[in-house]
Amino acid sequence: MEIIGAFDLPDEPWLKGHRGIDVLAVEDEPLRAPTAGTIRFAGSVAGMDTLSILTESGHVLSFQPASTSMRKGEEFSAGERIGTVGAGGHCERSCLHIGAWPAETDQRYVDPGKLFGQEQSVLLPLSRKPAEEPTGGGDATTSGAGAWGGHSNGRIPASAMCELASAAGQMLRCDAQAAFDRLSRAFEARFGSPISVTDAYRDYATQVILKRRKGRMAATPGTSNHGWALAVDLGSGINSFGSAQHRWMRANAPRFGWIHPGWARQSGSLPEPWHWEFRK
Repeated sequence: MEIIGAFDLPDEPWLKGHRGIDVLAVEDEPLRAPTAGTIRFAGSVAGMDTLSILTESGHVLSFQPASTSMRKGEEFSAGERIGTVGAGGHCERSCLHIGAWPAETDQRYVDPGKLFGQEQSVLLPLSRKPAEEPTGGGDATTSGAGAWGGHSNGRIPASAMCELASAAGQMLRCDAQAAFDRLSRAFEARFGSPISVTDAYRDYATQVILKRRKGRMAATPGTSNHGWALAVDLGSGINSFGSAQHRWMRANAPRFGWIHPGWARQSGSLPEPWHWEFRK
């Protein structure tokens, strides 16, 4: 996530400050859960649509402006869509305000950025892609993701895809989904939890939203490999070069048909440790 307003907790509760962070977002952008949890509140606070969740780590996260159709107490999984970014807010640029505090305290705010670090993403999609993704050279680092089934990029019907078992709401082509779920189970056996998926299939409308938010750093709508339902963006430590999880993926993911494309590697033209593709 791109932070455009830093956390600035005042010395005293009654003093002016910034009790959260602002991240770049646009109206109608999907809001996905950074971790499993439950809906804590959904409604209006001081005239602004507000959504707050209770995470499995025991923290409350609040989002403004944001709305949801989910109900208080309803559970969700990491990566599941829990709401939508709304209009308004206090930023000069379009943004989403995120606040955080331990649930057992009386809103003693903490820096949300420290909770997310580089390991998780709140908004999806967040990948920083160029106008056209670099092409591979045909070796083992190239997936060859592209058109299939007569479908157009970002306009693949849900009936032609399958939902990931460990990431509610995330869709891939069915052979890619089956292979990824096998990979995720192997990852869980090694690290104790399944792979966190922050983004899989990206429909055309979502690609348009991303282009609005990221400008030239986003793929031209209709060209993203996510639009072919053959690419994923991952958390769980995989999204950090040099981590044990990333090294494990590099060594094991190809056995399941998933590769880290050459352009996304640390020495590539656009390093993205979180981006992986299914080799057709």
